[in-house]
Order: sequence, then C-alpha cells, then structure tokens
Amino acid sequence: MNSSNETMKMDTGLEQDIYEFLAENQAAYPLAKDLKQRMRTKLLDQVHAEEAATQPGFKTIRAHEGEWLEPLPGAKIKILHQEGESALLTYLARLAPGFEMQGHPHPYPEECLMLEGDLWLGDLKLQAGDYHFAAQGLHHGRLRTETGALVLLKGALPPI
Repeated sequence: MNSSNETMKMDTGLEQDIYEFLAENQAAYPLAKDLKQRMRTKLLDQVHAEEAATQPGFKTIRAHEGEWLEPLPGAKIKILHQEGESALLTYLARLAPGFEMQGHPHPYPEECLMLEGDLWLGDLKLQAGDYHFAAQGLHHGRLRTETGALVLLKGALPPI
C-alpha cells in the first residue's frame, strides 16, 4: 500500500499530465472583433499603469507640487507622506541660512538624509549626502545651519 505522500506525488504528476493534455487539445474560441479590442485595450491600459506607477498605492509628488508650510521663521516643510493616522511623516525641510532651534526628543525613530547645505545637531555636522538616524526616545542637541539646508526626514515633526 502506498503512503499518503507517494499518493500525493502520483496525483500531482497525474494532475500535471491532465492539465497539459487539456491545454494541448483546446480549440480556439472565436471572439467578436469589438470584444477582442476591448480586452486588448484594458490589458494594455493595465500594463501602462503598472509601468507608470499610477495604480493605487503609488504616490508621486513632483518637485513643483505640494505645499510648503512655514511652522517657524526660516523653516519650511513639505509633507510628502503620513503613515495612516499616526504622527509619523516623510517630509522635506528647507532651512534658511542662520536658522537655529532647540534640540528635541523623538517620539518615533527619525531618519534624516541631507540633500543640500549643512546642519549641525549639537556638535555633529551633517552635509549633503550624509544620513543620520535617531532612535525613538533620544534627544539631540541644538539644531543650526550656517549655509541653509534641504533635508529629507522621516519621523514626527519636532515640537514647536
């Protein structure tokens, strides 16, 4: 008597043979010309949407799009994405030359990627291309920039 595993292997092989037989012996079903065209158009539209990343779940904000807010003099932010109803955001911060603000705690982990300029976090100087991570609950020193900065951040907005 075969074990259940051997039976399953035989069934799987048999099923594959049946599928191949059915696939090889199918006759083409004639479709109306307008139905073929609608099916083709719908399929190509879906392919183009996938290629252009325009389906639900994708989000693109062009450089000239979005609203810059100024929560503090010399500091503008553009919110790019919010995680559900949480305070966790992905945003750009544009800081004017000479901008300063007190250090702050991080209710969420915070990621910072310097795109332009300089930014001091206490005694730590960040420049274009630098990445900085602050774990949840940590506090960093006073923020300041000499030349101005454009920064991509993921975290909560600092308290104002």
